[in-house]
Amino acid sequence: MIDFVKLRINDTGTAERLRQNPQLNFFSSINTDTGEQKDESKTAEIKNLKIILYPSGLVEVRGSLHKFANDGIHNYDTFNYAKLVETIGTVVDILDTMPERVTLHNVEFGVNIRLDTSPSRFLDTILNYWYKLPETQFFNGKGYLLRWAQQNYIVKVYDKRHQYRLDSNVLRFEVKTIAMKHLAEVEVQTLADLLDVSKLRLMGVKLCETYNGLIIGEKKLDTGQMSRPERRTYEQGMNPNFWRDLTDRKQRNYYRGQFEKVIKKYGAGIRETVGQLIAEKVEELLKTSDVLPDSQNKNLGHFTTSNTPVKCPKFSYASPILTAPF
Repeated sequence: MIDFVKLRINDTGTAERLRQNPQLNFFSSINTDTGEQKDESKTAEIKNLKIILYPSGLVEVRGSLHKFANDGIHNYDTFNYAKLVETIGTVVDILDTMPERVTLHNVEFGVNIRLDTSPSRFLDTILNYWYKLPETQFFNGKGYLLRWAQQNYIVKVYDKRHQYRLDSNVLRFEVKTIAMKHLAEVEVQTLADLLDVSKLRLMGVKLCETYNGLIIGEKKLDTGQMSRPERRTYEQGMNPNFWRDLTDRKQRNYYRGQFEKVIKKYGAGIRETVGQLIAEKVEELLKTSDVLPDSQNKNLGHFTTSNTPVKCPKFSYASPILTAPF
């Protein structure tokens, strides 16, 4: 469930040990026009992780733990708790430190789910996230990504199939924190916290709650079966600009409730189906019955396991309309 991370270790001893590590080749950034060194930091790369040493002794690590587990190549397969434990153990071994000494400053969490149809067809049904229209990015003209930048986090939904030219229909739904206070109630502060299943479970619930912020319609419903008020509600709601132009919170909540009732009554339940797939994938990834400690790795004494199923909020059109988070 965990992908990109930004990690920091504020310890001059760690920085010095990394400089002397024969596995790591550190380079300075050079201005190609002047030949001058851009700054005094030095960077090494291992698989897809960048390890940056600053003159102050600060060590910063950036990259995807999921890709690192796949030799830096991709992140479209299943990255479950057992693989996360193994990967974190490898990373802290390279850094020659302990997980609780490595602080988290960004973390990206999400799931890859398989659909029966093209992920881009599902993306076409998403109207907005908390009434905000998405930014759209394309992958070489095939498949695309929807993105919403909030104050403390970013929501992304995209077509993994076309990004990596896969044979299967893989949709990615994820949240990237840009300020860790977005996960303040989860109390995720260090790399050791990502070994705690109870905290990962809360992040999974947060992911499900984020999905509930999407307003999802269904195209080409048979309006002939609808009453006149239902048809008007449907036609208004399918226009993304309709939601953007609503500014009053009570009005937004009212129209959203009416719109979702119509979609539930006449649609195929796309929103509910994908939401359930997300919840089930979170539960699958956090099953820990197959996780065993590695007695040879001193850094894996922090993880916790549990066979308790993950319970995410059910996705219902009748669910309360909450205030948008920031």
